[in-house]
Amino acid sequence: MEGEVQSGRPRWLAGLVCAVVALSLGCPRQTWRRDEVMTWEGCCKGADACLALLQDVHGPDSGERWLPPEQQCAAWKLGREGEGVVPRLIPLLRHGDRRVRGGAALALASMEEKARQAVPALLDAYEREPGGMALHALSSLDDARAAPAIVRHLMESPTSTLEQLGPTLVPVLLDVLENPESSWEALVRVRYVLARRASMLTENFVPRLRTLLARELEESTLRRPPGTSCPAAPAPSCEAIFDGCTPRAAYVASVLAAYERQGAKAAPEVSQGLQRADVRLTPVALQALVAFESPTAVPEVLQQLAAPECRARALTSLASLGPVARPVATEPLLRLLATGKEGWERARAAEALGRVGDAAALKALRQAVYEPHSEVQAAAVRALGSYAFRAHAEELEPLFQQVLTTHASPVARSYARWALQALSGEEVRPASPSEPASVLPGRGPDWRMCQGPTSIHLHWEKPKAPSHEGPCVDVPEADSASVLEAMGEACLVGRDSGEFGGTLEVHEAGRVTVLEEPHANPLLAVRVHGTLVVVEGLAHLFGGDGRLVRVEASEGRWRATPWVELPGAPLAHGLDKEGNLIVGTTEQRLDEIFCGRAGASAPVHVLRVTGDGRLIAVSRVARP
Repeated sequence: MEGEVQSGRPRWLAGLVCAVVALSLGCPRQTWRRDEVMTWEGCCKGADACLALLQDVHGPDSGERWLPPEQQCAAWKLGREGEGVVPRLIPLLRHGDRRVRGGAALALASMEEKARQAVPALLDAYEREPGGMALHALSSLDDARAAPAIVRHLMESPTSTLEQLGPTLVPVLLDVLENPESSWEALVRVRYVLARRASMLTENFVPRLRTLLARELEESTLRRPPGTSCPAAPAPSCEAIFDGCTPRAAYVASVLAAYERQGAKAAPEVSQGLQRADVRLTPVALQALVAFESPTAVPEVLQQLAAPECRARALTSLASLGPVARPVATEPLLRLLATGKEGWERARAAEALGRVGDAAALKALRQAVYEPHSEVQAAAVRALGSYAFRAHAEELEPLFQQVLTTHASPVARSYARWALQALSGEEVRPASPSEPASVLPGRGPDWRMCQGPTSIHLHWEKPKAPSHEGPCVDVPEADSASVLEAMGEACLVGRDSGEFGGTLEVHEAGRVTVLEEPHANPLLAVRVHGTLVVVEGLAHLFGGDGRLVRVEASEGRWRATPWVELPGAPLAHGLDKEGNLIVGTTEQRLDEIFCGRAGASAPVHVLRVTGDGRLIAVSRVARP
């Protein structure tokens, strides 16, 4: 391979992770420098010094979402001061520099109840600058006086801050969802925020959402947002589409789906929505029933499985349904495993069989372990190692041992090792044939991945600036997106929130198509042999995972196809001379990488992804 392999992770994320690791795992602290967030403790001492640092701005304001280190560090230290500093912070909310205003609001947010006297000034700051940091402080204080302003400035407020509203303020979002005059744009934003907050919201929200959904479904003609003229019904789709013609019931059902099994009490209402046969409501209702693990979803999902354009979504749904789909799903899945035209189809069928857990699939899965396609091989090993087949562990253990020591696929070997660890309860070291390369952390943004006499240089990069023209120009909060890719008249938008999941959407004029949520972690988009591929993954504490997802369109409908599973979290990427994707993945402890401890190295797989989705281990890489 020629040239450099560049990391798909933004540099600011590396710094954020390092800060977290430093606090939790004990990276050594050093003398404070403005480019090191690890050492905030020593940036200033005392209220006077920290207030001075808060107002110390360097050069013109770049407009970046994240405040410079001076303001961040000063705000953090001021947040630990007593309430006597609050009157000195309030005037800074009107400072001429956005960075200082943001730092003052951030400091007040950190003070929580001690900053209660600042609420009127924060409300005034929020009215003047809805996209600023004032809402962050109001959210921290959770003061009911902010509710009317939040409704007025809903579309201008940062989504990430709306997600953090406290128990007093967050019901205002349900008020927007219930209001028949809310625009479709407002409903899209509220749906997104409430879905992201589902795991943290009180149990009272599900009954209220059930009542709202039942009320919407009682209408003889489904209500839609006001001011829209809906053309003839579009062709049926498998993905959730939200626009001015999407029934209000679909937004409610989508929020309920985020509660997963906790929302299962709403299954009767969602099933009623499925019976309305509205092309925009049906896929949302079906996804909600899948999230509830409701048997009602199985026949509908099997119908999707028979439609090529819906197969990827159906296979994901069957894997989620698991034993609920047994035994009616086993036969069609086995048929797809044997006859699927593409490797990803057969691989996802194997994965779903592992979740369904029917013993009738054991023979076919064992045979698939050595099927010619590497993605199918790995999926079969993963399926056999699943909890559903734990009763057959004694007969499967020799197979896992054989895969671990002799199999050509690094992903299959990884899954075999994980399966053996689950069976024994002890760590299983890779056999020598599967020993991967190692990563040597370097100073600053540069790493070197070494294998024998050759090496590949890795680089962290800041996310690219949002385009000021084209289809991505009007995407809300584009500067915080991990993926922002123009696709003709549409824009692919990915948002990664680490362990809290993420989303992958297509934004078009007057329409948002939700491809994946809430467990996706989209990191970057790259074109491979003419196809747009999204690299997803998460490195978290002791492990990580990753995958490649194809994004395609046919007849005006977008879909995401789960294409290739990776053996660990994506670390770096690049293209070789033939246009194949090269991916470096790892699954190590984060402290070994980011703290750069002496002698520390971490296991890494370097893989080539062929055009048909096969993974090939890169054993030797030519020097750039």
